[in-house]
Amino acid sequence: MSDASILRMLWMAVALLIALIGLTLFYLVERKIRRTRYRQQVAEAVDRFAAPDSPLAEYLGSGERSRRLSASGEGLRREALEEALLSRLAVSASQTERERIYDFAAQHFGEEYEYLLGRRRWSDRMNVLLHIERFKMGRLKKAVLDRIERLDMRPKHDDERFLLVRTLASLQAEEALDYLDVAAERFSELQLMQVLRPLRGELLDRLIRGFDELPLRIRRCLLDTLRLGNARTTEVLELLERSMRSEDRETRIRALKALANFGYMTPEAADNLEARMAEGEAVLWPERLMHARLAGAIREERFVPYLERMMADPSYEVRREAASSLSQYRNGLERIGKIAEEHPDRFARDMAVETLERRAYERNVG
Repeated sequence: MSDASILRMLWMAVALLIALIGLTLFYLVERKIRRTRYRQQVAEAVDRFAAPDSPLAEYLGSGERSRRLSASGEGLRREALEEALLSRLAVSASQTERERIYDFAAQHFGEEYEYLLGRRRWSDRMNVLLHIERFKMGRLKKAVLDRIERLDMRPKHDDERFLLVRTLASLQAEEALDYLDVAAERFSELQLMQVLRPLRGELLDRLIRGFDELPLRIRRCLLDTLRLGNARTTEVLELLERSMRSEDRETRIRALKALANFGYMTPEAADNLEARMAEGEAVLWPERLMHARLAGAIREERFVPYLERMMADPSYEVRREAASSLSQYRNGLERIGKIAEEHPDRFARDMAVETLERRAYERNVG
């Protein structure tokens, strides 16, 4: 083959490559334009549904459904109605309105969501699980359970397994509790919290009653869940006070933190706290910090000497927490002022001065 033929073939290959690149770029640009136009049309439709005189507003206000309010037809209309309902749900303060949204979504989106839950595309399944969760579609519980049972135990399915279990929890399905052992082994702590936080009523009570039988990671996260949910019952208080005596240090710390949020403890638990504070530096600093915080929340005079001693703690974080707690007591700032002037430990004096300066700044700014 001559050099001219080889050169001609190379030029043809280059031209073909350029043409393919050009076609690819054209396809991508055209697809982006179509997607942008579609999203604009959806946004316009959402705005129409959000108008005060829209059929959606009429339905949410009265419960009467007009023919104009239908999710059937083109995908654009369905997607726009779905987004409008989710937006309204995010800002709705009326339980009646929320129930109407749930009922409408279950009737008009339920079959499609069940179909999408079985799709091979991972993103389809993930998106629809989020919608099932937000629309509280209890009728799809069986479909969610069927899907989770079809998953094998390979780690690559753990993200989907997490969303499935969280969806069950958001639907208040008692079956969610059956997967807590697997969750404790495979989910991150953040994911565990997302599974536990939606649980209400009898399901949460079951966890509290069966606390000692739960996996360790679940027990720790449940204590945080009760604190963040501001749960204040006799059963919760009993659990927290029992957990502050746990053999697991992390469990004790989380129980102490939750008790500080609770703001109350029984005399017997206060005795236990005083005994632990008396151990001083024999207790590791994260737990000492929680002791100081809890003493500030309880504000019993018997804790004052321990807080004053903790002002000289080797840990800066403990000293700062002790000063903050001591300032909550009657004449607390005067006591801190005395520490600033007379305490033999330089770190205690420095922390006292820092606390007084911070409080003075807060008063001036406030």
